Amino acid sequence: MSTEQPESDTPLLRVCIVDEPCDVEETSRPFGKRWGQQVITLLPEHWVALQAGKVVAVDVQEEYVVFLELGSGL
Repeated sequence: MSTEQPESDTPLLRVCIVDEPCDVEETSRPFGKRWGQQVITLLPEHWVALQAGKVVAVDVQEEYVVFLELGSGL
């Protein structure tokens, strides 16, 4: 599992690479106790948009929005 922290004044961004999704209600991996999870599958058109400099917005359980963008150097 790896964690990446961007260089900025923003709050801690926790991103991990794991082998597969897990039941976060049954384990504390990867970030400690959580109350729900959702799998987000990126399609080829999402990758094309990211590579074109676009941002992918993801609706998470109709409560939060996660914005995905491609990091520099990729």
